[in-house]
Amino acid sequence: MPSKTTGCIALLSVFVLTIAGCPQPPEAEPELWLRFAHITDAHVTDEQSPARTVRFQPVIPLSWRPHEAYAPHVLDATLAVINQRHAEEPVDFLIHTGDAIELGQYNELRWFLDVFDGKWVHPDSGEPDGAERPVPPELNPKLGFQAIGLDQTIPWYAVYGNHDGLSVGEFHIETAAADPTLWIAPLFPIVARIIGLHAFEDEPNVLWPVDDRSPAVIRGSEEPPMDPDTLQIQVRKLEAGPIEPDPARRFLGRRGFIEEHFHTESEPIGHGFTDANREQGHAYYTVRPRKDVPVRLIVLDTVSSAPIPGFPFFYGVMPREQFEDFLKPEIEAAHEIGEFVIIMSHHPSIEFAIPHPGDTVGTVEFRRYLASQPNVLAHFCGHHHRHLVTRVRGRYPYPEIQTASLIDYPQEGRMIEVYRCPSTGRFVLEGAMFSHMEAPTGLSEESFQRSAIHAEQGWLKAAQQPAADALLPDTAAMLTELGLEKELADSLPEDPFALDDGPWPPDIILGDAEDRDFRVELSR
Repeated sequence: MPSKTTGCIALLSVFVLTIAGCPQPPEAEPELWLRFAHITDAHVTDEQSPARTVRFQPVIPLSWRPHEAYAPHVLDATLAVINQRHAEEPVDFLIHTGDAIELGQYNELRWFLDVFDGKWVHPDSGEPDGAERPVPPELNPKLGFQAIGLDQTIPWYAVYGNHDGLSVGEFHIETAAADPTLWIAPLFPIVARIIGLHAFEDEPNVLWPVDDRSPAVIRGSEEPPMDPDTLQIQVRKLEAGPIEPDPARRFLGRRGFIEEHFHTESEPIGHGFTDANREQGHAYYTVRPRKDVPVRLIVLDTVSSAPIPGFPFFYGVMPREQFEDFLKPEIEAAHEIGEFVIIMSHHPSIEFAIPHPGDTVGTVEFRRYLASQPNVLAHFCGHHHRHLVTRVRGRYPYPEIQTASLIDYPQEGRMIEVYRCPSTGRFVLEGAMFSHMEAPTGLSEESFQRSAIHAEQGWLKAAQQPAADALLPDTAAMLTELGLEKELADSLPEDPFALDDGPWPPDIILGDAEDRDFRVELSR
């Protein structure tokens, strides 16, 4: 982690890379190579699913949100703003960098994709009782609605996030059964008990989204019990009980998530995913979004393929095999034919320092390699639900750019422009925030107001970004609470999820700058 001194340097200068423009003769204007929209972490949620961990909310505030039912409406309103920007100045493509959905369920992903396609979307599940919600129709998030969708002339690309293929973004899903309605996510007994599963006679230790009972019943016909001032859920008023089962709630897994992107009406087919992704079950790929511009997008798969069953793991992983056999060859092949590269992933690379079973690449090695390559321009990601620009140092410095989520306050995305200065070879990257609140619907505005109140109660304070270390749990306490066998607990580092806080080599990282809007100049 950067020191306070280096952090201050970054905040004062914003970027050593940022200089007063692009030096060139007056007649040589910078060329706009790419203009694209970066959004992330939509977290479209089936709030009625029995595969929820709502009772964790007092400890993990994002286990439940008072605005979660409105996620499809925020997504649609955001796409409408992008459409308007596109009408004013063409947008070459859109990319969503993971966590499209919350629980890893089929119905959630269909709602997400159908919003993009501009279809009729009915975000209700189980018993279709959303129409009975005691609110005006224009403020009822459970009613069906006609999505505006993304302008069909804008291609969009998908990135795989931890919530897209892990149960609640944390737990391994067993996918051995041929029938996906039988897929389950194992839990440690103590976790199952906290969630409320032991209220049932057989005391199940799994999350099963197509079950006909829920450890915390939430119905479409009414909002969960909430404090009227803070909008925080009143956990003690939640009850376990029977619900209407819904086979559309089935888990997807990585392959299922990829496959559904081939069943849309928007372009391109697969949204970046290829037949190789379908066949081999990995979610990394490469694409050149504009044939007349020599820029290649390299999309990474940073979600753990082998988390310990029952143990929560939502952090990013860079497998050695993907790094050596895909990322490095793609960057070097692009360089050989004169292409520049933009890296896309769900997780920021700071998380690669967290230990994980198997052969993985850490933060320092990952960043050092990218900063040694003259054709790497930037790394874009999400996951932390905050705006953050990190300057990675090296022979060829580059920015790692995190964009805030659509689900949590302030519910923003960024419009990115990539310029090339022909007389100097320099690149300029500019990012400008945009929000659905520029032209909100009644439902998206309701979500925004609720998210602001929720932010004031939780880890994301209004007008204040969370510290990186605030996102990490007390792992020692977690191990104790989960009741791991002593031998296993003793075999782990004292804090296996702690980030490596240094000392960072001086050529790796200078500091962070929290910028919703930014300008970065790169010498290449």
